[in-house]
Amino acid sequence: MSKIEFESFIFSKCFWLNSERIECIRSEILPTVYDRVGGDAPIQKLSSSFYERVYNDPSLKTIFASSTKQEAVENQADFLTQLFGGPRRYAERKGKYTRLVSRHGAYQINERHAEQWLAHMRVSIEDVPEFANDDELSCALNDYFTYTAFWIVFGLTNGIVNRGQPTGGTTVDPGRNW
Repeated sequence: MSKIEFESFIFSKCFWLNSERIECIRSEILPTVYDRVGGDAPIQKLSSSFYERVYNDPSLKTIFASSTKQEAVENQADFLTQLFGGPRRYAERKGKYTRLVSRHGAYQINERHAEQWLAHMRVSIEDVPEFANDDELSCALNDYFTYTAFWIVFGLTNGIVNRGQPTGGTTVDPGRNW
């Protein structure tokens, strides 16, 4: 599977996104998102707000049934903190490689789930003033989350990862590209 095929799928779902926009989101938001919002607290609020919605949504709750809500909040908050330029707690707990597709490989996630996930994330972004009151940041986050949600769906539906592959651990999965 080439990067072009992969991005063609994602951009067909997110017509306003393109490779340049994603690269800008990844590299050009300075100060870092972590610094821009004032550190851990807003990211923790975002994850808590998000998972409050997810665990009350019958269509998504089963996807997260193997974790408690608190574990899900902690995993996402640590991942986002690291992604947004803060401390690398996620890597310290889960290992160097984030492996988003692999970590979701055990679940039957489809486009409908991605859209529902995104709806909850968009509302959660609006719940946290540090994100909601910064239009540039809010837009960038929505773009990033949209790209990532469909990236995971594409990876899972196109066999980029074995659905039976363990989702945790701290070692590299040999032969995996994602």
